[in-house]
Amino acid sequence: MANVSIKQIADLAGVSRGTVDRALNDRYGIDPDLKARILKIATELGYRSNRAGKMLSIRKSPLRIGVQMPSIGNDFFLDVEQGLQAAAKTYEDFGLTLEIRSMKGFDAQTQVAQVREMVAGGIHGLAIVPINHPDVVMLLDELAEKNIPVITFNTDLTDGKRMGFVGNDYWRSGATAAGVLRLLSHHEPARVAILTGSVQMLGHNQRIHGFTQVIRQHCPKIEILDVFETNDDDLTAFDLTRNLLAQEPGLSALYLTAGGVTGAARAVEAAGRSGKIQIICHDLTDAEKRYLESGTITVTIGQQPYEQGYKPIQYLFEYLLDGTLPPAETITRSEIYIREHFISPAEPAAQRR
Repeated sequence: MANVSIKQIADLAGVSRGTVDRALNDRYGIDPDLKARILKIATELGYRSNRAGKMLSIRKSPLRIGVQMPSIGNDFFLDVEQGLQAAAKTYEDFGLTLEIRSMKGFDAQTQVAQVREMVAGGIHGLAIVPINHPDVVMLLDELAEKNIPVITFNTDLTDGKRMGFVGNDYWRSGATAAGVLRLLSHHEPARVAILTGSVQMLGHNQRIHGFTQVIRQHCPKIEILDVFETNDDDLTAFDLTRNLLAQEPGLSALYLTAGGVTGAARAVEAAGRSGKIQIICHDLTDAEKRYLESGTITVTIGQQPYEQGYKPIQYLFEYLLDGTLPPAETITRSEIYIREHFISPAEPAAQRR
């Protein structure tokens, strides 16, 4: 049969076009028996993907994907941008271009304004690190009405129309940080302050909730002093940490849910408290790696930033190409790093202890 469509296969299989897409493109989220039945129907009908022709068409009419993220001053996003640029390189022969807009901090109005500028410029899809704010939710609803697909990445929204999300399981990574502190404290009394990026960011809040829930349920001797916002700014984190060290002599640990880690570590070093204050944080920037190697940072928990940059562009490209639906959620791995990850085998044994 010539020109067999996904819709024809879906009708014969009694499933949605999205389910057929998952089967044909070997995506997860489909029952193996159902997948085998769909593939059998497709083979019997002589189905062939028309991607090559569609790609040729795209080269004549380039796709533009917009990216918006609060990345200025936050080195974590350097690895994210590597993933974004690698994806753009992968698809550049098919006419794909990226338009990236960045901002410092978490201002919803700035985010909305930057996205509106890109939409006015003719983007076909959007990847965004969204601020969890009603104005941003409203914006995503507007984009859905204009048939502009949206992938949220790094952090998500509690509401709003988006096609998929790529990022960490933030509650679980916060719970993991609490478990690390439980092991480090050896069931002895401890006092910890939480430094977060912004209470407007869903992912940051989810980490706080995961951390505090585990501490309250399983660590009765650990006291959480308070939560402080750094706005992902190292200078703000430095000042907050310096004040905490001066005002809270019993402080024994810091948990940082997001950016500002370098500033906090610098303040601990300046106070001569390296190794005495446990610092548990996330991600692995070059600066964090240096503080981890020096012993100022105790543990950091990564979240595959490269994948968080690459996957949203891949998913948007495939959807804009031929309607391939992305997974509703793509959860990146949490990876625990300690100093010993970076010790060279050539170092003397005494230094490796």
